[in-house]
Amino acid sequence: MNKNENLIDGIKSFEDARKLFPVTDTCVYLDSAHYSQYSLETNRRLTDFINEFTFRNKNLSLFINGKIIELKEKIAKLINSKKENIILTGSTTHGLNIFANGITLKKGERVAFADTEFPAVIYPWLNQNKLRGIEYVYISSENGKIKLEDIEQVIKENNVKVLTISSVEFLGYKNNLEKVSKICKMYDCILVVDAIQSIGVCPMDVKKYNIDFLAAGSQKWMMSPAGIGFAFISDEMKNRIVPTYAATSSIKYDFKNFLKYELNFNDDGSAYENSTLNCLGMIGLGSSIELFSKLGVENIFNHILGLFDLFVSELDNSKYTIESVLNPENRSNILIFSCKDRSKNESVQKYLEDKNIFIALREGFLRVSPHLFNNREDILTLTNELNII
Repeated sequence: MNKNENLIDGIKSFEDARKLFPVTDTCVYLDSAHYSQYSLETNRRLTDFINEFTFRNKNLSLFINGKIIELKEKIAKLINSKKENIILTGSTTHGLNIFANGITLKKGERVAFADTEFPAVIYPWLNQNKLRGIEYVYISSENGKIKLEDIEQVIKENNVKVLTISSVEFLGYKNNLEKVSKICKMYDCILVVDAIQSIGVCPMDVKKYNIDFLAAGSQKWMMSPAGIGFAFISDEMKNRIVPTYAATSSIKYDFKNFLKYELNFNDDGSAYENSTLNCLGMIGLGSSIELFSKLGVENIFNHILGLFDLFVSELDNSKYTIESVLNPENRSNILIFSCKDRSKNESVQKYLEDKNIFIALREGFLRVSPHLFNNREDILTLTNELNII
């Protein structure tokens, strides 16, 4: 194999893609909602860059600037956006804080989120309550399942200005963003989406769903180094979100005249970015997006759902209960289940780990989250062990 060969070019099937993930040779890894491993192609690109930068001079500034343009184009295509609306961040939380810190809300105005959201959704608003007196209200939910009628009732009755919601909840419920968005527009409520549990493996279209702001990170389904992420900001939100972090790269500065200090922010998403971005993270993220594009995000999603169909059919329902909803509208890339006796879930998770099978324990439930590199044999290995416990 040529060391400069792009391994993604030869991918024609999910079996081919699996060969790019040597983690599949060492264990059964079914916990991508927690984090996911790098592909051999990502490893090759990272290693090549590290070696080149270690042993010879490489103009880092020029490399990063070129990588920023390239990566924003890939992200924009992935979510059906313009590259000018993409903000490169350090994480999902960073993106959510860009919005919460910068949105022009008044003291006493209200935002809303579900009472079973991942903490990254909640804490930026608790902080804004402390700093600016912005109020918040919870939307009642059950194990991450949020009813549309409850969303509408809370927004309507509380004159909510911002709804922050996960595209896929960390317990696996996939929100119907098209319907959620219609509710928000009906009541002039801004829609902010945490998409870390869906980007890359669930189809995302910010135009179709009329999303105002979206944030995602890299270390889970994006199979990239931690410390890189991105946000989408709509054209309208650019006029309503004030940049709260000023960096040389976010300003229209004169490269030949650094000492001409004028706070004139860029017109695109870079106005909200920190300074020097995570170079290795950008390399890894770009590699993963190429793989997703090669296989097709819709195909990846259907591949994962097919694995879940097998899991449900093979699991002993006298011992276990599927807790996730299985209707097409709300099925996702994450599934939770439980022993009939929930007190046994922790010991089951530890038993599987001893068998080199990795799933998660979240809020007392067992959580399975396969990725594109998983196959039927992985699922059967898991269910065989579960059924003999």
